[in-house]
Amino acid sequence: MKGAKHILMLIVSIFLWLFVAITAFLLFLIDFVVWLLTFWWDRRLKLLHKYSSVWAMFYIWINPGWRIKVSGLEKIDKSKSYVIVCNHQSAFDIVLLYRLFTHFKWVAKKELAKVPVIGWNLILNNSILIDRASAVSTKKMISNGLKHLKGGSSVLVFPEGTRTKDGQVKRFKEGAFLLAKQANSPILPVVIEGSKDIFPKPGIVKLRQDLTLKVLDPVEVEEVLSTSVPDLTKRLNQLIMEEHKKLAPEKYMNSDNKQVK
Repeated sequence: MKGAKHILMLIVSIFLWLFVAITAFLLFLIDFVVWLLTFWWDRRLKLLHKYSSVWAMFYIWINPGWRIKVSGLEKIDKSKSYVIVCNHQSAFDIVLLYRLFTHFKWVAKKELAKVPVIGWNLILNNSILIDRASAVSTKKMISNGLKHLKGGSSVLVFPEGTRTKDGQVKRFKEGAFLLAKQANSPILPVVIEGSKDIFPKPGIVKLRQDLTLKVLDPVEVEEVLSTSVPDLTKRLNQLIMEEHKKLAPEKYMNSDNKQVK
């Protein structure tokens, strides 16, 4: 019985991936047209980002089994640009975070630029693509991030640097917080849960999954400037970890992982 269920999930997943591949290509064509009509006067590409948000939400809206609990959106001041920091669970985070419905630029590994459709959209949206193996990647991220923040766009960073393997929030790197300090920018912490569990096994997609997107209180500029980068990194790491523990305590049970020092 268990084997039959697995085969059924595999068949459904194959059809789902085919549907995503076909519709993503068609929706990207509209994406390109939006870019073509707006890039020369919409310097921040706000309209393109709004279309990208609707595009991402399309895949959630068509499946009522993916239920999103969203909280804290009222804490986002649309007149401000933030360094947005969030825990990283899976590739589905990209879809889920568009639900913030606020304007931002992604910080992503440059390898994603080679992925059809996803990479093309990142490039059109003028995202910050970095080489994680390069020693100068942090400098590039900060340089480009400063330009976007000063231009009025928020910058979204996964400070863990990579996806978690066990669902727990891992140690943060300092780049995002150095950027916030140099840009005199507030920090917007965001916690997500459930996106990792959508992919229980490679290639398999769960059609029923509860997802959580929680916006926490921003760290205002005064506190950013008065706190050292290491302390800021540690504080936000602990804050997001503790909030995530409340959402998914089972992921931390019997864990022998050391807490963030």
